[in-house]
Amino acid sequence: MNTEKPNVGLAVLVTAVLVGGGVYYFSAGPKNLDSDTTNQANSTLSQTSKEYAVMGRQLWSAFQCASWASVVGDNKEQERLFLFGYAQGEKFLVAAKAGKIENPDINQEVPIGVTMLVQGPTNDFILGRIFEGAQEEALDEVYKTGNKYNSTELQKIIAENKYRDSNCQLIGK
Repeated sequence: MNTEKPNVGLAVLVTAVLVGGGVYYFSAGPKNLDSDTTNQANSTLSQTSKEYAVMGRQLWSAFQCASWASVVGDNKEQERLFLFGYAQGEKFLVAAKAGKIENPDINQEVPIGVTMLVQGPTNDFILGRIFEGAQEEALDEVYKTGNKYNSTELQKIIAENKYRDSNCQLIGK
């Protein structure tokens, strides 16, 4: 039982650091990263805080759906969803850096996977981290059931079901 206490303490510490980084990014984080993108977008930041927060959810959902489309082998749909998620992510990050998203909207709309992965030197880097996180979460149950790896055929069936159940065909249209 004593061996579990350090593991729990370590998990709490890591979670605190990650969440603290997200809070720093959204509240007082470095506002000068990707300054060309930020300066260009500041003149067109005209949406509400809630609308920008929803972009964070769209970003995550589109990246997950792109991952399922990839497993199914639908490369055109995978590309469409990835590009939509990436575009929403760029707008979301610029708005977040400009302080245009209020904390209650972040807490209500933005998936924790996004808020935990917003650290990095550039928006491209951050979006890459978010894509990896969304993909890892999306494919976890596709590739494995419990500790057993699924066959390629079963992976495709599971991915098709997740794609359909998540209404992926409606995202970005």
